[in-house]
Amino acid sequence: MMQKDEVIKKGIKIIDSKERHNALFENLKTHFPQTIRDNQVDLKTIATLLGLDTNTNIQGYELTFTGKALANALYSTPTQKMLKLEETFTYHNLESCKHSKESKNTENEEDFNAEAQNFIIKGDNLDALKILKSAYSEKIKMIYIDPPYNTKNDNFIYPDNFRKDYKAILQEVGLLEIDDEENEIESEILQFFKNIQSTRTHSGWLSFMLPRLKLARDLLREDGVIFISIDDNEQANLKILCDEIFGEENFVACIPILSNPRGRQSSKFIAETHEYLLCYAKNIGECKVFGESLTEKQKQEYPLKDSMGYYRLLGLRLRGGRATAEESPTLHFPIFYNIKTKEFYLEKQSNDDVAIIPKFSNGILGTWRWSKKKILESKNYLIVKKIKDRYDVFQKDYLTDEKMRKAKSLWAEKEINYDNSAKELTSLQMDDTFSYAKPLYLIKRLLKISTNSSNTIYKDSNNVKSHNNEDDIILDFFAGSGTTAQAVMELNAEDKGNRKFILVQIDEEIDEKKSKTAYDFCKNELGSKKPVISDITIERVKRASAKIANANPDFTIRFSVLSLSDKRELTTTKKGTLELLSNTELSPFDKALHLALQSGKTLDKPLKSIFANKLYQCEDCLYLVTCDKEVLDFLRNTQNEYIFIDGFEDLSLENFLNLDSSLSDRLRIVY
Repeated sequence: MMQKDEVIKKGIKIIDSKERHNALFENLKTHFPQTIRDNQVDLKTIATLLGLDTNTNIQGYELTFTGKALANALYSTPTQKMLKLEETFTYHNLESCKHSKESKNTENEEDFNAEAQNFIIKGDNLDALKILKSAYSEKIKMIYIDPPYNTKNDNFIYPDNFRKDYKAILQEVGLLEIDDEENEIESEILQFFKNIQSTRTHSGWLSFMLPRLKLARDLLREDGVIFISIDDNEQANLKILCDEIFGEENFVACIPILSNPRGRQSSKFIAETHEYLLCYAKNIGECKVFGESLTEKQKQEYPLKDSMGYYRLLGLRLRGGRATAEESPTLHFPIFYNIKTKEFYLEKQSNDDVAIIPKFSNGILGTWRWSKKKILESKNYLIVKKIKDRYDVFQKDYLTDEKMRKAKSLWAEKEINYDNSAKELTSLQMDDTFSYAKPLYLIKRLLKISTNSSNTIYKDSNNVKSHNNEDDIILDFFAGSGTTAQAVMELNAEDKGNRKFILVQIDEEIDEKKSKTAYDFCKNELGSKKPVISDITIERVKRASAKIANANPDFTIRFSVLSLSDKRELTTTKKGTLELLSNTELSPFDKALHLALQSGKTLDKPLKSIFANKLYQCEDCLYLVTCDKEVLDFLRNTQNEYIFIDGFEDLSLENFLNLDSSLSDRLRIVY
């Protein structure tokens, strides 16, 4: 391996994937160095810079819980995992074929993502999110998650706080000691903490969610949104936690979902019929939540017709908030209507003109929805009608193909009944393989209001604007049965969209006693040696892909399955010597893929082989795994490409420095 101190001496840039990275800390260190002393944040100095009284004990509203500090530490602790390619699936229905065809690729790794746009990652989502962050920071348009609910009955899988790779955190804060014989000695505080930190408690559940939500925020685009399904057990706590992580000002909605109209009769007192859907924006100023297309019933609300089409009449007088003249004086003015000519003006023209003044039935002066300028520009869309003994102004609201309405804050349609999810699995011949899956209708509805199709339009300041097709990425890191993937594929087929999905699902073992149907399905039909939830996730996506491709000529679906594997690392033996732990499972391609992600290349960027098992390329970057004369000769002729090298490989740094005097500026050593 290449020694770090030698690399530093040569002035070559190092990318250490095992270092903790905290954007705020780095910003303070760079721009306000006086706030950092002995690599620790000086809060008093920050308070002084903000002009606050350092002698005052400032207290505010916040959510506190046991384990919050450790949960924050888990967020910034680097992962010891990396991605390993398992297989790639392609489904297509050419016009010359009468049914879809599946092709499976496990041999030619170099082509796995030449055209693959979608990915399923097996493993702990905390690790997966940290891996994705290097390449997908601020690139995800929409996140939907259905995390395990805190039912207080069973611990869910994810034992975060006591994983092997987090021992360092516990040692740092003095909660854990390692004696000379490598025995772990837990402090009394840690023993108490482990008892109260059960995932059945509020503290345990919040500690579990905090680092994942902070990573989710890092991944969202500026105009991105996250939707979280939750029930009453943690809804209140989750709302406060999300206010803290995403910012209270970025709260969009808390939507009750009528998930079980019959009511859960097992409830102790009241039969539960609903769950919630929390929605937050990354940046409320950039957020776009699109309207929904009108239903056939809503279209019937446009009964009038003229040469321009069907329309309805909307009162021009503003109703609701800020509707009084006192609150919005510039929108309060008379409109003059001539009884004989049927014309109207903003200035009085004759004695036949009647002044129409916006006001409420109680006599309070009101306002118009449109300004004077808007009225003059759009007179053709306005009409004056006599209602009983007075005149009023109305707008002709025309029915168009782009007509949308905002989604309401309560979702109670029959299609949203969670019983539908069982029928959807049955249609894929996967009966009773997954409990509590979300219905396709729910996820597709979320996709429609938060992502772009190839011809998405949105309204802004009363103007209809077209939106560029951006190939939105959708992330679900509690993938479960894979409903999100099927929803993405179905909606793409319907509206010709180019949405992409990334799913993450932990390899949670299926308990044969609790879920015998699912266990037998994986064991007998899929041939799984050890049935896990991700078996069901992947199988559903495969079957849904085939079904959708079969129904849509010239429609191709590709997705790759990846798993998590251990990184190579240096460890200290009991004798005090350093030992390099290798991972024989990793192929040269896996190593190149890791380098590509560290250089900021997303998984859908083609990673091509220049020399098989030695050198790979993605856009302007080269990834070196093994070096020989052939590779060195090739590198000698490169000019602008950045060259990434795994610092743990058995390579000689001098080989590269002797190639070209300018090469050191293009070298990046990754540890």
